[in-house]
Amino acid sequence: MAAALERALGPAGSEAAASVPESPLLVLGPAGSGRTALLLRAALAGGGDGPRALFLAPSPPSRLPDGGGGDPRALQRLELRYPPTMAALAQELGAMAARAQPPGLLLLDGLEHYIQGGPSAPARLAALLLEASRAPRPPAQLLAALRLPPPGPRVLPVLRRYFPAECRLRPTPGIPLKVNVRLVLPGAAPRGWRLSFGPHGELHVTPGPGDGDGDEDEDGDGSGDEA
Repeated sequence: MAAALERALGPAGSEAAASVPESPLLVLGPAGSGRTALLLRAALAGGGDGPRALFLAPSPPSRLPDGGGGDPRALQRLELRYPPTMAALAQELGAMAARAQPPGLLLLDGLEHYIQGGPSAPARLAALLLEASRAPRPPAQLLAALRLPPPGPRVLPVLRRYFPAECRLRPTPGIPLKVNVRLVLPGAAPRGWRLSFGPHGELHVTPGPGDGDGDEDEDGDGSGDEA
């Protein structure tokens, strides 16, 4: 959901996120591009006044970003869960509607870790995520992060049927710890930011142009460490 990212990154350009329908959003980037840090920053943005957030990942992040803006209440509305398998993830998602305080923001990191079980696995996982996000009332905003290259051919085309909005992270060639961010929403012009990572993992954000739109890394057998 673009609104969650723009709370984290700030508006870019004159295109307002509220002017286009909210859509499930897929965050794409290679290892080390900051996918995890961006999801957590989106979860904590808005301080104590933001929505309750459920962050799911196969393993704990190395650190939490400073996205709470110094408000300790931001961490109080963030729940972190680490289902190690697809079965455990399905159990977490199936319990969304039964939560006493359902989250308004659902974030899945390490999507590639859970895509298993043949060519139909990406579609099954995407459908499960959408169903879980729509279970609460009002529905939760959905953001999922996938490492590039993806874990098999045709994974991205399948996922894009379910995630109409996309945020792509591209490390700046020759400049360590600098990342270009390009947000593409249905019916809107692309928007862009530049991220830089501080010595302790903190993120610094400035508006910038959308960075390219090639899909040279759509297919393949991706591997590598989590970002």
